[in-house]
Amino acid sequence: MGMPEQGWPIPRELIDLLSALRGSVLLLGHVQPDGDLLGSQIGLGLALRNAGAQVTLAGPQAVPDLFRFLPGAELVEQWEAAPGPFDLVILGDCPDPSRTHGLLAGARGVATRIVNIDHHPDNKRYGDVNWIEGESSATGEMVYDLIQALGLKVTPEIATNLFTAIHTDTGSFRYSNTTPRALRIAGDLVAQGAHPELVAGALYEGRKPDDLWRLGSLLGQVEVSPDGLVAWLALPHGSVPEAFVEAEDLVTYPRSIASVKVAVLLREAAAGRVKVSLRAKGEVNVGKIAAAFGGGGHANAAGCTIAGSLEEARAALLRSVSEALGKR
Repeated sequence: MGMPEQGWPIPRELIDLLSALRGSVLLLGHVQPDGDLLGSQIGLGLALRNAGAQVTLAGPQAVPDLFRFLPGAELVEQWEAAPGPFDLVILGDCPDPSRTHGLLAGARGVATRIVNIDHHPDNKRYGDVNWIEGESSATGEMVYDLIQALGLKVTPEIATNLFTAIHTDTGSFRYSNTTPRALRIAGDLVAQGAHPELVAGALYEGRKPDDLWRLGSLLGQVEVSPDGLVAWLALPHGSVPEAFVEAEDLVTYPRSIASVKVAVLLREAAAGRVKVSLRAKGEVNVGKIAAAFGGGGHANAAGCTIAGSLEEARAALLRSVSEALGKR
């Protein structure tokens, strides 16, 4: 099965580099690994391994339970520090190298080449080779193109990883980045062995009874602005297990309210730090809002970390969102 249509232009240097791999290759992830990161990382890692490359997969955090169904997830190592330099380091879906928590610096030697593959338009272009496509639905879509361009076989295991990458970053094909091309690639991946029902079942139908009861309690805590345009959920430190937050993608629930244009999830990570997730429906660029607080992302999905108490972060964020809505 070939490519559905002409893909994103891939740098010639990247094709040449991966067509003649020698030495050690590290596919490196970042903190808070999600479906696009892991699907891209494992999918490309399996393809390069099958082609005979000496590949290691690692990141600063373990694969979340939610994504352990991915074929090859057991290959992803959790590192506190890199064991030493690699000849080639490939990062996917990582706009800022600081998100590797020092692992990139530890894996870089004098002759190391760094490859940066990403679809975030605010990517810092930190690689020796940078392939950034802000219009791509997911990094997994780009990795699909790359595997095709390298002439490598897409096995059912690779197809499942790349399908999951696109599926999750398009919000189960619900968001505005669900392009005709993304759907055609997803169809091609199904033809090559991905099973949409198994992916969806693993992602959305694996709750324990306690999880459902906890979700019900949290939904009762969602707040909505008087004009109905903004909804948010603020979680004090330790109030909800991290694994539960990762599995539920909680910000999607306030976003699901019909009148809401911007949804916000605030999680108190520790004293003086609040993690923020922002989602929009196309009328406000939340990537710009996140950037003002030192974060970043896409127009409709972004995040940042704010110094201060949960209440201070909530007030500052909602003020910025209100100002952005007033400038529509």
